[in-house]
Amino acid sequence: MKVILEFFGPVRDRMSDSPGTLSLDPGPHTYDALISILADQLENGSVMRDPHLRFAINDELLTADRKITLADGDRIAILSPFSGG
Repeated sequence: MKVILEFFGPVRDRMSDSPGTLSLDPGPHTYDALISILADQLENGSVMRDPHLRFAINDELLTADRKITLADGDRIAILSPFSGG
């Protein structure tokens, strides 16, 4: 299955050479598995292990205890910490 990757904030600059899509076969079923797959398959993927990053699937933020079900064409957003006022 192919998923769409979107990077936001400073992580976008660090992952500028990463593809916009990624094949995941089989897809991860846990938060930790998702991070491991991204870290292993992407150039500069070790950035994915930063504990401050947040991940969302189809605009829904993930939590570490949530089961993951991915389908072809799903969007995975990787978000750097935000601050502001």
